[in-house]
Amino acid sequence: MKKTACALSILSIIVLGTTKNALADPISIGAGMDLANSPYKGYSTNYYPIGHIDYDNGLFFIDDLSAGVYAYNEDNQSISIGARYLSNEFKPHDSDNHQLKQLNSRHSTLLAEIEYSIDTNWGSFSSSVGADVLNQSNSILVNADYTVPYMQGNLIVAPTIGINWANNKHNDYYYGVSHKESSRSKLRYFNVDDSLTPYAEIAAQYSLTQNIATFGGVHIDKLTGDAADSPMVDNSTVTSVYMGVSYHF
Repeated sequence: MKKTACALSILSIIVLGTTKNALADPISIGAGMDLANSPYKGYSTNYYPIGHIDYDNGLFFIDDLSAGVYAYNEDNQSISIGARYLSNEFKPHDSDNHQLKQLNSRHSTLLAEIEYSIDTNWGSFSSSVGADVLNQSNSILVNADYTVPYMQGNLIVAPTIGINWANNKHNDYYYGVSHKESSRSKLRYFNVDDSLTPYAEIAAQYSLTQNIATFGGVHIDKLTGDAADSPMVDNSTVTSVYMGVSYHF
């Protein structure tokens, strides 16, 4: 149910051939690999191990990098309050670009988040607001998305479209260049305003047995505005391709 920065977020609405709302105390775990590029200059496309854990008893949930409780959860609607790990980061030594190597690191953080979701006969809609609670980026993030899962036998396909809004402090932390950094790196000083990031994802899951399923998908983010124009960025389209195996208890 929660949105994560990783591409496994869509697994929150599909668990071994049925929606989680139809299950009592479902739990699944899994692992796989993610091939992803980066918006930052000099970053190589890399493989990353990914993990998956999904538990929901109607009162409390764990969804990959999120956890929380339901303030309301009835009639195909829910309001939840929780925390989400925001995995955004920039490590200067991971870039081959000499100028970016002179910049400061940008770290991941933890968001406090509230989300509303509703399931209908025409798909699932959710919207969330999150705020940085570790004082790393002072981010405020707003998300809205729409998913229409298609089920045929053991196969589930779930296309999603969505959009994220990030405040100027989030964008300036991850894409801005301070005066001191500009002096060291010779990149131009760059102060970043808030922006929208539309995204699309298509995920698929195939149940091999009652307990074991394979999953995979593609997630694409499109940076816009000042975030896309940052001197740190040379790729405004960020793509992640992932696959793995999950086990349902």
